[in-house]
Amino acid sequence: METTKQLPKTIKLFKFARKEASLHGNYRIGAMPRISEIARNTEDRIKVDLSFYLENDKTPCIKGIINANIILDCQRCLEAFPVDLKVNFNLAFVKYEDQAEGLDSSFEVYVIGEEEDLDSIDLITDEILLSIPMAPSHDFDCSLKIDEEEIVEEIRKNPFDILKNIKMADFGKEK
Repeated sequence: METTKQLPKTIKLFKFARKEASLHGNYRIGAMPRISEIARNTEDRIKVDLSFYLENDKTPCIKGIINANIILDCQRCLEAFPVDLKVNFNLAFVKYEDQAEGLDSSFEVYVIGEEEDLDSIDLITDEILLSIPMAPSHDFDCSLKIDEEEIVEEIRKNPFDILKNIKMADFGKEK
């Protein structure tokens, strides 16, 4: 079994699965474009552990764990909303959909066609995005959490108030 400290940019599915490779590493959130677009803490790190193997001696699979603490915007109050993720996944990669029929239901199946290499950042990003809530928000009703000092009463002016200043008599004057 082969172990590497840092994940390569490209995952060679069949090669890694045949060697039963284990890859461990971490990424800065800012190095993952689709995650850094929504995260406030782009300097923090995401820890990744991947183990490769062949299922039924022919299907390359990845068993993985991703640990991350990502700070998102609450969709109700727009304040910081920390999401502590521990993503466990078991992926099987097949060339054609019918090859997945013999696999256990615990696998998430990816149809890759003739492609045998995957971008490691894309794979990890996809798994993280699938684990993040669609509309992240606090468990409590944060929309009611308003500081009384921040409440400023705005006096709205009627846009027609200016017409009050025009005297009706002005319209009746003859020139």
